[in-house]
Amino acid sequence: MKVDLNLLKKEKKNQVDLNLQLNLDTINYYGDKFLLPNPISLEGKIYNVSNEFFLACQVKTLMEVSCSRCLKPFTYDYSSKINVQLVEEKEVLNEDDDLEDIFFYHDGIISLEDIVKENIIMNIPIQLLCSEACKGICAGCGEDLNDKECKCITEENHDDGIDPRLAKLKKLLQQD
Repeated sequence: MKVDLNLLKKEKKNQVDLNLQLNLDTINYYGDKFLLPNPISLEGKIYNVSNEFFLACQVKTLMEVSCSRCLKPFTYDYSSKINVQLVEEKEVLNEDDDLEDIFFYHDGIISLEDIVKENIIMNIPIQLLCSEACKGICAGCGEDLNDKECKCITEENHDDGIDPRLAKLKKLLQQD
């Protein structure tokens, strides 16, 4: 969805209310694809203050993602606020300007989809977990530890914490 800011300038409006549904199928995030089965809800306003534009809105959607620990798919409820200044590409910025809060547009047209995608990518947690109590999968056998305990020998379930393949070496060291 694109918004023409030139119309705001011409009509001399101070603000425009936004209540939109953006249709995006997927978002690529560092090799992972997040499926968006429902439209993204965007509610907010674009403000015109002396021909400087600001976007303040709330973004909500459901995303189909995989758990970082157990790799099972689950639905993540995403919600975030966006507060950015909209700046024409040809404008000169100061070194003091915080680029995180600035979004550039060209020829008076802004792409809300680009702003929303960037917001999701910047604010999604690094580790998406199906639950805080998720135990993940066993590094040895690949068993899902949420479903059942694996039978791998680990320090927790073995008497002395020694790998049985190295037990003979331990006996040799004890003889010296």
